[in-house]
Amino acid sequence: MKKQHSIFSYKAGNSLIHKLPAWIKILTVPVLNILLFFLPVYVSVCFIIIQFTAASLLRFTLSEQIRDVKVVLYYAALLYITEFIGAFFSKGTDTAIKAVFSDTHTLLMLIKLFCILQSSSIIFKTTTSSEIREGIGIIETALRKYLPVSKKNNFTGLLSLFICFIPEISAIWEKIKYAWYARQGKQSVKMYTVLLPVLFSAGIKKAYNSAKAVAARM
Repeated sequence: MKKQHSIFSYKAGNSLIHKLPAWIKILTVPVLNILLFFLPVYVSVCFIIIQFTAASLLRFTLSEQIRDVKVVLYYAALLYITEFIGAFFSKGTDTAIKAVFSDTHTLLMLIKLFCILQSSSIIFKTTTSSEIREGIGIIETALRKYLPVSKKNNFTGLLSLFICFIPEISAIWEKIKYAWYARQGKQSVKMYTVLLPVLFSAGIKKAYNSAKAVAARM
């Protein structure tokens, strides 16, 4: 079985985006994503196309791109199913179907959320954990320089730990699944009942060790 990259995992490269200082990416993406919620939806659609093109030029495969944003598809399914059930019990089947497909507000929100996840994926895939930590450190140092607070960077380690924890947990999950399949295990309900407790235990251990490392550096 071919081993897959985990979601939001770094992918080595020599592109302009890879070389861009991490602190610039860390500042730009959140500001851009916040603006997307206030701008017309066609702006998000344009960014989706631009980001898809950029990701393809960076040699991110289609499966890698989908893997990073498919949580939006699950979220969309959950929203529409919940909305359908609510409308079904109050208005009936025909009205419920019309209500679900005529709700443009949910669709517009999902498009913008998709765009945000897409940009986050590009940042994680072109920035290492150490670069993220250094970038946050540069930002915190600059802020503390002009604020009446301690000049010691106490926030960098905790924030970088939080930001990098998602791809780390995903990497652990991929390793656990890979071991399961290597032992002739199959994807089933049993797989999740067996592996999720292992993931929880491994995740807690990883968080504990990471927190100790951060505390040692502070």
